Amino acid sequence: MKQLNLNTIGQWASGIVDGNGAADGINVDTRFVKEGDLFVCLRGERVDGHTFAQTAIDNGATALLVDHKIDTLDVPQIIVEDTLVALQKIAKGYRNTLSAYFIGITGSNGKTSTKDILFSILAPLGKTIATYKNQNTEIGTYLNLFRMDEDTQYGIFEMGLDFPNDVAVMTEIVRPHAAMVTSLAPTHIVNFEDIHHIAREKFAIFNQVQDKDMAFYQGDFLECRQLDQGFHTFGYNADNEFIVDNVIADSTGISFTVNQEAYTCNLLGGHQASNCAGVIAMLSKIGISKEAIQHGLNNVALTSLRTELVNHAASLVLLDAYKSNPISAIYALELLNNYAYSGDRIAVLSDMVELGDDSIKYHEEVLEYINTLNLQHVFLLGPDFKAALNNVTLNTPYTTFETFDTLYNAVAPQFDKEQMILIKGSRFYALERLMKEA
Repeated sequence: MKQLNLNTIGQWASGIVDGNGAADGINVDTRFVKEGDLFVCLRGERVDGHTFAQTAIDNGATALLVDHKIDTLDVPQIIVEDTLVALQKIAKGYRNTLSAYFIGITGSNGKTSTKDILFSILAPLGKTIATYKNQNTEIGTYLNLFRMDEDTQYGIFEMGLDFPNDVAVMTEIVRPHAAMVTSLAPTHIVNFEDIHHIAREKFAIFNQVQDKDMAFYQGDFLECRQLDQGFHTFGYNADNEFIVDNVIADSTGISFTVNQEAYTCNLLGGHQASNCAGVIAMLSKIGISKEAIQHGLNNVALTSLRTELVNHAASLVLLDAYKSNPISAIYALELLNNYAYSGDRIAVLSDMVELGDDSIKYHEEVLEYINTLNLQHVFLLGPDFKAALNNVTLNTPYTTFETFDTLYNAVAPQFDKEQMILIKGSRFYALERLMKEA
């Protein structure tokens, strides 16, 4: 972050500045506070950041953003009515000082992979900041803005949608020059009216894009097509502007064509071709050369817990445990089934959460897809998969579990066998613990 005078920050925050100084960074978590940071004391449902102010100072913070003066602490303080609202105002003010090219990404699946693809292509061309790990929330957006400075040429922002208005709020702050919707699925649908509502919320990412020629979306979803305002489309269907075809996936990555031009990528799984196509479409419009695009596509490093191949004991683990929904579960199972591996293949799946009234139906769809594969065993955790088995006869040998501990006891010995194991589940279940505890 650029060094900022506290008076400037106070003006942006509409606050009262008590003391003099400057901030070299802004943080909300004492674990990550660095020397010279402004520590923001946020109030949550369970935690009040003001109680950690002393810890933040001990860790190097030189100023505080508070909703009341803390008289016991002898450091500069910016006093505001609401620290979260003030943090948003500060982010808006700071965004106005930056001259980088901003890209926004949202989607039910593929947004993190797309962020990683973009970063791999743009980072060699100039200083690039991308959403750190999984900080794709409102507060995460602000923190990633503060990672940028006057030398940053590209800012890539992933925007998650858990509740209505999430994407709209982040888009208003970031004001992207280019934006993309990667896909549509019933993720977190319990928080929305229906799939059409989710599509509308995701398309809010285009609200702040001044040049609509820089708006891109995956055009294979009818609900997205119904919201089109002359945006660019990419996907597998022949009526897209950027058509993905000739996809070949193996253990080294994928090859595919976009409008008959050939590309390769080191990512695993044929579904990544769509994400690549969106990036190719966008960066080609920006003016990035095909050579630079292809070089980046061949050197993508994915954010952890997403389609990672890990050697663990005697097994080869396909770890995809950050989230799960019907589409991403089927993608992961397809990769497990088609990966070039000579041994047995098993799948460890947890329930897909927040799918609403149709949750059982979605779990049935995954089970029906498993019946088309050649797997040796399936381990299923959660009540929805168990209920779905009342309506689907699973031909593959399977075991159901009600608790993580019982699943762990069954799966832990599997790592000692020479086989390929898919671990796929929603964040609620944190299935990566199967490996950490083994």
